[in-house]
Amino acid sequence: MKPEAKIFIVDDDADLLPAMVEVIEAAGLPARGFQRGKAMLAELDPEWDGMILSDMRMPELSGLDLLAKARDMAPGVPFVLITAHGDVRSAVQAIQRGAFDFIEKPAPPEYMLAVIRRALETRRLLLENRRLKERIARGTDLRARLLGRSTAMRNCRRELAAVAPLEVDVLLHGEPGTGKQLAARALHDFSGLDGEFITMDASALTESNFAALMLGEGTDAPGAVAAARDGTLYLERANALSPPLQHRLLAMMEARTPGTRFRVIASAHGSISDLRRTGAMSDDLYYPLSLAEVELPPLRDRENDIYLLLTQFLREAAQRHNRRFPELSAQELRPYRSYHWPGNLRELRNVAEKLVIGLKVTLQPPTRGTVAADDLGYDEAMQDFESALLRAALQKTGGRKAEAAEALGIPRKRLYLRLRACGMVPEGQD
Repeated sequence: MKPEAKIFIVDDDADLLPAMVEVIEAAGLPARGFQRGKAMLAELDPEWDGMILSDMRMPELSGLDLLAKARDMAPGVPFVLITAHGDVRSAVQAIQRGAFDFIEKPAPPEYMLAVIRRALETRRLLLENRRLKERIARGTDLRARLLGRSTAMRNCRRELAAVAPLEVDVLLHGEPGTGKQLAARALHDFSGLDGEFITMDASALTESNFAALMLGEGTDAPGAVAAARDGTLYLERANALSPPLQHRLLAMMEARTPGTRFRVIASAHGSISDLRRTGAMSDDLYYPLSLAEVELPPLRDRENDIYLLLTQFLREAAQRHNRRFPELSAQELRPYRSYHWPGNLRELRNVAEKLVIGLKVTLQPPTRGTVAADDLGYDEAMQDFESALLRAALQKTGGRKAEAAEALGIPRKRLYLRLRACGMVPEGQD
């Protein structure tokens, strides 16, 4: 049963205990007094959002003994000791054993209340962070972090959600601008790791600065490895590392111990086969990372996600620049559908910024062999889109029409009718 009081006070002094409860409650903080530590422990809940204030010298259980038992039962609940002047050394020892703080008698009420409020705020933040991580671990927020309803993006999210909580390194790859850093950040936030998310651009690492930037050697600041302890080291553009530096990175990964662990998430531009074929990424580094390998899909393969993403980027830009949300007509949006988007999400975000600011947007002309949607009439554009959709479904199923119809969610007869309408099945063919 979760107690209503925010502060448990333990003190065997029958006169002092109610006085402390009165002072604390007068400050608007509900408190409850206990003359024996065992009685308090019987009410302690590990999910309680309060804190414990305990005298050091008591019969049955001393303050140090009570601290040990409270830490076993509810390790996250802050524990503050009240000490006499001669107990300060023991109080410092208690801090080393996990006590939140200590208050030396006699303490002004204002000081005691300040320590209590600080302990309660620490507890609130800890519980809030835990609940956030639990919510993320259930996958409830992943779709909000990585937008998209397309099959390609749903598959990508599914893979990221599967590897996020695992103690494995991850390799993210794909075209520039596909959102690899956003995916890396989501992996860290969904991992449940307590440490920080540290980013290092591999293209900035050289033989002369590797030890300083990664290990902090010769500097007053901790290196990236120390900063990422118990957290994530995101190595952006890992394929830019020279072969000797790839081997040094691998040696650092292999030297990790339980007390010095950090997770590596590496990203690389392009396909893995090309990177390995050209030698941009050695097999020695690739194999430890390839256990969890996720490809971020290009924007052109994400079906109708472009309009969803554009709306989100426009909303963010309008809020950032304190401008109105631009309303675009269907005619104005038409070119965005057929555009190749070589810069992927980065380019689309840039377009949104320009639209909000009021600058001219110029899309590069389509590649040879494609027809822009604004060069077609409505019926031609729709037939062109439908033909591409049907062709993709047939390619995916190896030409098996029954499976293609099932993948599209339409009856098989309707598939044949649409194939004929798009000129993809000769008349009279069953």
